[in-house]
Amino acid sequence: MLAGSQDSGDGGASTPKAPKKSEPQPATPMPTDSALTLSPEPSEGNWQLDFQPGEFRLYTDPETRQNYWYFTYKVVNRTGQDRWWAPKMELLEDHGRLRRSGKDVSPITVKRIEALIGNRLIEGQYQIIGEIRQGEANAKEGFVVWSSDSLLATELHLFIRGMSSEFKKMPNPIEGGEEITMHKTMKLDYRVPGNPQTRGSTVVDCEQTEWILR
Repeated sequence: MLAGSQDSGDGGASTPKAPKKSEPQPATPMPTDSALTLSPEPSEGNWQLDFQPGEFRLYTDPETRQNYWYFTYKVVNRTGQDRWWAPKMELLEDHGRLRRSGKDVSPITVKRIEALIGNRLIEGQYQIIGEIRQGEANAKEGFVVWSSDSLLATELHLFIRGMSSEFKKMPNPIEGGEEITMHKTMKLDYRVPGNPQTRGSTVVDCEQTEWILR
């Protein structure tokens, strides 16, 4: 008889135990091609707005139970000249789904999240579009919202374009295609291990910030 074994009285057979349920684990960080990585500082001859990321949170509509991610930010113009502010913000989930801010988000949901934020100076993604004048006194505060029909993603990547004039022409991977214009973009990486709904609206911490060509 093997050491530690016991006679169960049923001929040696034992009842198999149900496997323990494991929570989703964080995905492997998405590497960035070093050739597409840029300095956080503006390159010579280009201007760049001072963009300050705010909070990234989950919001669940109390009536529909639909889930949304929302992000707040502040942007200041210190470039020496008035600029146009019309950012493009996209959210990439680790399974490859790319979500555009504002898509499938009702005005009612936007208003509820705005009230939840509680900042009378903050503006939604469409209201904030326009000229941004120079100086801290003319800073703009905004927020964007993404609809999420699944919370299975454990790694999220936020791409923000519009605060830099820097761009680069790149060869088209499709033979015979026209050159591709890639713009300097801020990439923010977030991880949400486990079930995001159990966290509620707790702030999700940013693990890494990069400037890339995209």
